[in-house]
Amino acid sequence: MPALQLYDTLLRFTLFQGMGHDELEQLVAGTRLDFIKLQRATTLLHEGDPVGRLLLLTNGTLRVVTRSADRGYAVAEQIRPPFTIEPERIFGLHQASARTFEATTDANLIAIDKAEVAALCGRFMAFRLNMANMLATQTQRSADSLSPAADLAGRIVRFIAERCLTARGPKEIHIMMERLAYEVNDSRLNVSRALRGLREAGMIKTTRGKITVDALERLTEAPLRNPL
Repeated sequence: MPALQLYDTLLRFTLFQGMGHDELEQLVAGTRLDFIKLQRATTLLHEGDPVGRLLLLTNGTLRVVTRSADRGYAVAEQIRPPFTIEPERIFGLHQASARTFEATTDANLIAIDKAEVAALCGRFMAFRLNMANMLATQTQRSADSLSPAADLAGRIVRFIAERCLTARGPKEIHIMMERLAYEVNDSRLNVSRALRGLREAGMIKTTRGKITVDALERLTEAPLRNPL
């Protein structure tokens, strides 16, 4: 990849924003960047695979599946570039992928080894601050999720949103009604009524064991009322 094109590609990612041309030139010259070409229907990461490098999706689309620990439900969504894949999994207690990533189109990624990421944090303040901000934002979102939702419909929406990697776009939630009722701490009947209200409002579609959301941002930004 030509140098100027590579600089532009890197600047699309939050981690490299604020870096000047000279810094990017030093980064590219002194850092090993691996370029990955992924064919359609190829799995990039399985849940539980070790994460020893930073993965940057630069082109194409990946399908992401997040499963509950007991395999009682799963959430499927798509990610598009620019997207940084599980940066929080490079360091810390659990250095394994929490999700499965599969290419739905041919895709391209840039991979940076864990040791190189640590070196970049030491060499470039902008990169270090961007990494810290990214991880802090994830932590804050987790903390914000502890505040209670106003009603049952809100709890269902929150349950879906909290298990998604991105706050926008289509989502599929594979879950039985009884399990959803357990997760939102309500009765199956009440959950069924709340889902019907969301469906009639055009926010979701439902079939047995599956909830389809065409645009998560519409669901999370819409004023919801408990139909009970």
